[in-house]
Amino acid sequence: MKYILFLLLFHSYLLALINEPIQTEVKSVSLEEESVLIHPVTGAQVGMYGVIVHHFNAKHATALSWVEITAISSDGLSAKMLPIYALEQSALPSGTWKAQAGDEVILGYNYHRSLLIAPNPSVYKKVTEHHKDLKWVHPDIFTTVLSTRGHPTPLADDFKYTCRANNIGLVSFMFDQSLLTIDCQSFKILQNKETSFKIDETQLPFYTRVVNIEENWFGEGSEPLTEYTPYYVALLAENNPDNEWIQNYLKTLEETQESDSWFSSWF
Repeated sequence: MKYILFLLLFHSYLLALINEPIQTEVKSVSLEEESVLIHPVTGAQVGMYGVIVHHFNAKHATALSWVEITAISSDGLSAKMLPIYALEQSALPSGTWKAQAGDEVILGYNYHRSLLIAPNPSVYKKVTEHHKDLKWVHPDIFTTVLSTRGHPTPLADDFKYTCRANNIGLVSFMFDQSLLTIDCQSFKILQNKETSFKIDETQLPFYTRVVNIEENWFGEGSEPLTEYTPYYVALLAENNPDNEWIQNYLKTLEETQESDSWFSSWF
């Protein structure tokens, strides 16, 4: 019980750090490189997504592009600009406004909406019920997307598509003695922490009330998921090659699997 309490207290502290939008401004723009330099601000991290907002006056503004922080230095936050496809409308004229110095930048956009990938309903319920300041998007919605795409094994693009369609900013993954939170679009780890919480029961591909996920005939993601932790750790490690923590976690898992396989071959 004390382990569960520790997890909930830590989880609340963790998400309180990153679920509030952070406001700053564009410092300079490189249209050729499709990048911007943003004024430094406390709480910003590499991998965070945000949006550039151009204000016409006190009452009118428009979102120009997404930004992803790629580096942090004493000069500011380096970020690449990415198009906002959700604003596309072929029946209406599109604006030609470009990002410029002084435009507002909102980092951690939609970080108040989160998807939790949990190994069982008990863990899911305890985490979400004890952190009600976040809007938890139920994993059943994600499962529906997976079934439509024929992916019983979730791919990174499945997460990103679901997050774009449902305005989700964060995804949290629960592992045995570990909790990781990522930006859903960049798939970069924003927070990670070892805990004393042990997972004794696992539902595949994750906790969901949807009984059956449709499968494609072939292709990546078309096979049912067979292992919870090894798959999601590998998925995160693939998208975070410079994150020492997740890479070490993956290495430990692989060594454990090799040891188990060697032992089993003798008995």
